Parts: sequence; C-alpha cells; structure tokens
Amino acid sequence: MDTVCTHRRTTRLAAPLFCALIALFAGVSERALAQAQDRQYNAADIQRGYRLYTNNCTLCHGGNGDGVNGVSLSRQQFRRASTDDDIKNTIMNGVPAAGMPSFNLQPAEFDGLVAYIRSGFDLNATPFKVGAAARGQTIFEGKGGCAACHRVNGKGSFSAPDLSDIGILRQPASIQRSLTEPNAGMMPINRPLRVVTKDGRTIRGRRLNEDTFTVQLADQDGRLYSFAKADLSQYDLGTTSDMPSFTGKLSEDELADVLAYLISLRGQ
Repeated sequence: MDTVCTHRRTTRLAAPLFCALIALFAGVSERALAQAQDRQYNAADIQRGYRLYTNNCTLCHGGNGDGVNGVSLSRQQFRRASTDDDIKNTIMNGVPAAGMPSFNLQPAEFDGLVAYIRSGFDLNATPFKVGAAARGQTIFEGKGGCAACHRVNGKGSFSAPDLSDIGILRQPASIQRSLTEPNAGMMPINRPLRVVTKDGRTIRGRRLNEDTFTVQLADQDGRLYSFAKADLSQYDLGTTSDMPSFTGKLSEDELADVLAYLISLRGQ
C-alpha cells in the first residue's frame, strides 16, 4: 500500500582567558554574520586550537561552545561581532573595562583558537569564510537560484530540503561543503529516489525516511508518499546530488555571503 499526503595548559592561558572569551563574544550576533574570515587555516591550526580550547575554555563555554547564554561558538552565533583579527586583538589587548587582562600569546596560539572556532568545532573541517547574511539572502533568492528548489519559512519550492532551520541542524563547515561539493555534502536521507510500483507507476523524489519494510519520499511538488517495499518492482537510490556546485559560479565573497545567510536560518 502507498499513501499520499497532500584552563590549564600554561599560567598565561589560565582562568583569565575564560573571561577573555566571554567578553569577546558578549555583544550583537548579526554583525558576526557580516564579518569575513581573514585567512584559511590548516588542519594543524584546528588541532592546536582544539587542545587550547579544551584545556582553557570549556569551563565557561562548554564542549560545544554553547555554555554562555545566547552564544554558540561552534555555529558562529556571537553577541559581539568579530573578524579573525578582532578575536586576536581582543585577546591580545584585553578589555580593561570588563576586567579582562591582555595576553601575550604566540601567533600560532591565536591562529589555533580562531581556526577551531571558525571550523565550527569540526576537527576534520576546512575553515570557512562568513560574509553578510543580508547580501546572502539576495544571492539565494536571485543569482544563486536557490529558491527554485529550496523552501525557507514557507516560501520557495518543495523539490529540495526545507532550509528554514538549517543553521541549527548542520554545522557551518557542512553547509559550505554542500555549496561547493554537493555530492560529498549530501545527507544520506536526502538522496534522490526513483521507485516503480508493481502496478506500473513511477515516482521520483527525495528520500525522507526508510526502514526495513517501508520508505517515504517527497516529490517535486511536495507530495509525500509512503510505500511498502513489497509493493515496489524497482527501487533506485541515487548517489549524485541534484544540487549543482557553486564553485566557479559564485565568487568566494558571494559564497561567504550565502553561507552567512544559511547559518542565520534558525526556524521561525
């Protein structure tokens, strides 16, 4: 049957650094999305930053970076806007009015902390560049043509996943991977699916759920189907994403803006 539904590493990185990071990220989140990363960091930078963060920052910010109310470092959700240089300079110079002292860290230590934060706390990630959410929305709805397939807050197409809360569901580095390498970034549950029923009907769409005996999918018009696998004569699950890569189609800055917009989508 089928149904259709219409702080311990060194003394200089001890407790005061907890206050440093809290003061650093204690100001307005929209500005953070408008800032671009100054440079790309390598895997060694991220690993170094992970060790520094784990030893010195988790007491206040927590292992996921969301220990301070209204702040999620791993998802680039800050209260005070910060470019990479802003982060480094704040730690280096301190904030006397907030009782934060200055720190004389090595350049590699600054780079490591920034790299780990910018990576979205993903040790295997390539750090990303975050631009301006407002510009990203314009590109998403215009030049990028994203709304032709995706839906955001009740507007857009049903043919691709709804992105209304993508900023909560996926890490920034994972979103970036989907923009530049859609096959590598495709979530298994979203793979394209073609089924043929024993009575000869062909349905194409996007897999939503599957268990041993049934599968659910959505077609391009947003219609939801549930099939018993015993009623299918063919079941073809694609390995190639229908989404195009935007590498070369959008500039680096435009990609950064689109990423900023997607990170900002946290549901209505």
